[in-house]
Amino acid sequence: MSAVRSIRIQTPGRLHLGMTSFGNPSVPSFGGVGVMIDKLGMDVQVEACDRLSVTGPFSDRARQIAMQCMEVLSLQERRCAITIHAAPRAHVGLGSGTQLAMAVAAGIHQFFSPDTCCGTTSGFCTDKAFDFARAGRRGRRSCIGIYGFAKGGLIWEGGRFEHEHDQFAPLVAQTALPDDWCGVVLSHRGATGLHGDDEKAAFARLPSVPAEISEELNRIAEHELFPAVLEKRHADFCDAVYRYGSLAGKPFVTESSRLPWYDTIGQLVSTLHAHGVHGVAQSSWGPAVLACCESKAAAEQVVEWLRQQGLSKDYDSVITSFSRHGATMRVD
Repeated sequence: MSAVRSIRIQTPGRLHLGMTSFGNPSVPSFGGVGVMIDKLGMDVQVEACDRLSVTGPFSDRARQIAMQCMEVLSLQERRCAITIHAAPRAHVGLGSGTQLAMAVAAGIHQFFSPDTCCGTTSGFCTDKAFDFARAGRRGRRSCIGIYGFAKGGLIWEGGRFEHEHDQFAPLVAQTALPDDWCGVVLSHRGATGLHGDDEKAAFARLPSVPAEISEELNRIAEHELFPAVLEKRHADFCDAVYRYGSLAGKPFVTESSRLPWYDTIGQLVSTLHAHGVHGVAQSSWGPAVLACCESKAAAEQVVEWLRQQGLSKDYDSVITSFSRHGATMRVD
């Protein structure tokens, strides 16, 4: 048993701006771009206990993940208390499943085998993040949340071919966003995106992403999104976010349009863009929407405008900075 008394893992939230490819056997599937945010992540604690105890939101799923991790570590004595202190809503496009799995796996690894966990108070090494993902059975499609857990930032992953189903998609690029930039995350109350068996069925029905769309999405990522961040050109970054998100969503319209809130979210994106919030895009299947702002003051103005428009009665809004370091760990 570890001499460590308590491990506290706090993860960033994840926003997925869209996949670059899917269903075409000649190119890797599930590649895409996403960004990590400081809020709307997981806050998980693992500490000593005389039995396995799991409390808080997502407790059933967290228990299952913990048992999987303990099997990987070949632990005979499976006694600890896992507490989920804070968690975002599930299935709204915030990557809660992956961040929960990563946080629980990191906490279990560090609590029982502290010498094997390559983590610091800020960030984890990528190899260990992969270990956590394997234990939590994540990364079978997108790996943005895995890379984001390790280091945060804006992430571009390359996807993988169908025969590489047991491998993680390679990281193409990753960079921190400027300190002053932030976002407003809007989520329609009561709405949820596709998940579980419904999501699997939707992917099975989807046609492949046309090659010209994949090529343009990759071009936007390489020549517009990342250069705009590195050169701190916020207006160009916002323009690239909007065009990337709009284009990435087109191949999924046949399925996403079945969702009852599809038109409402589309109107929200269009309204924000027309108001001058140009860096706006839906995350994954939604309903979470990211509105990029150059400063906290600008983000507060967006939230106030939403209130004046009467939209705050239907949408939760959170102002957040972008994560520059990924998950954090505190050891007591």
